[in-house]
Amino acid sequence: MKFKINRNRLLRHFSILFIVILFIAIINGKFFSAPGLSFLIVYGLTVTFITGLVFTLAHFRYKDLSVEIIKNNLNKNKKRPLISCVFAVYNEEKYVGRCIESLLKSSYKNKEIIVVNDASIDKTLKVLKKYAKHPEVTVLDLKKNVGKKAAIAKGLRIAKGEIYVFTDSDSIVGEKSIERCVEIILYDKNVGGVGGHVRAWNADRNIWTKIQDSWYEGQFSVKKAVESSYGSVSCVSGPLAVFRKEAIFNFIPAWENDEFLGQKFLFSTDRTMTGFVLGSKSIGKKLKEKFKDSWFVKSHDYPLKEWKVVYCKSAKAFTNVPDKFEKIIKQQVRWKKSFIRSIFFSGPFYWKKPFVPAFLFYFKILVVFLGPFIVMRQLIYLPLSGSWFEPLLYFGGIVLVGSMYGLFYKLENPGCHRWVYRPLMSLLSTLTLSWLLFYSVFTIKKMVWHRG
Repeated sequence: MKFKINRNRLLRHFSILFIVILFIAIINGKFFSAPGLSFLIVYGLTVTFITGLVFTLAHFRYKDLSVEIIKNNLNKNKKRPLISCVFAVYNEEKYVGRCIESLLKSSYKNKEIIVVNDASIDKTLKVLKKYAKHPEVTVLDLKKNVGKKAAIAKGLRIAKGEIYVFTDSDSIVGEKSIERCVEIILYDKNVGGVGGHVRAWNADRNIWTKIQDSWYEGQFSVKKAVESSYGSVSCVSGPLAVFRKEAIFNFIPAWENDEFLGQKFLFSTDRTMTGFVLGSKSIGKKLKEKFKDSWFVKSHDYPLKEWKVVYCKSAKAFTNVPDKFEKIIKQQVRWKKSFIRSIFFSGPFYWKKPFVPAFLFYFKILVVFLGPFIVMRQLIYLPLSGSWFEPLLYFGGIVLVGSMYGLFYKLENPGCHRWVYRPLMSLLSTLTLSWLLFYSVFTIKKMVWHRG
């Protein structure tokens, strides 16, 4: 009897085994270099162990449900409903045409495309008018800038679809990506939201875009994959976010008028939308009562439900990432403000989710806030105190973890060499970007949008 060997799968298993061995090596190094089991040593060992666990779960537990559904034709007799592709645009004359073109070329045919021009002051409207002639495209031209959330809400008021597809005006959606996300929603009645796999479409522009592209891969194929395997993706990202209408419709006014520290919070668009789906049963009743006079609540009152939110690796989307360091900084500040908001929004109910994603959610909060202090101790305090071995081990650990994510990138993209930039992202994130958290905290009320 001949046994057929799947070389790619075998390579992936050996690669994961190699990663696990490297993590064990790091743990041993930390343990034997420690004079005693102080809090910081225990913290370092825990972070290393958790990171290794996340890699293992992402590899062995996550399954792209859409692949099985399409392969076995599991939705054969199900009607393909009308979907509404909705996005807002502000001063994106260079990119918005590509975004619309990608939606028009989508393999999912029963769709409408609603573009809301949020009072752009460049030539965006001129570009949109060309596409407004297409029967699938509707353009709403706002005379006053209202912000992304409010602009999208205006688009949803005229949307007729049973499923909402959101994207960003500087993003491109893969030809079969929407179809794959919709297949999951049609197959599993408990799925309220599906997120796609995002990469940088301008990845080859320079070293900054290459670094970010290598980072995006791990954020999705590793971290979101783990959350998805428990049906609890904490953030469905903007370039491709697909939601069942009944899961978010009644929460649109709460999303549009989200407040934090006594004022409207313009950021956290994706995290908050996802939070409404995950927290439907926990916060839904109170929110619907608060906005009971809104058209989104009065027109149709959907029942509250314990929804799942998943990630579809084969649903590709590409977004324009910052190509200059100063733009990266501005975008990171916005993201960290959104992260802070999510702590107070999703934090009170996310503990009700399965143990693994819930633990990772709160553990990440601890790591993000302690991270800068760990860096200060390892790379400033200890060297000044005459200790060099532990700082070198810490620095080497950062590079090694980045290399492991790089290896994962290589496994997912065999023909691409951008995986070598992943360790640089680990260094950039740990040594520089982590400190932006404190600036974000102190300027949390400053709502200046920087897409990058």
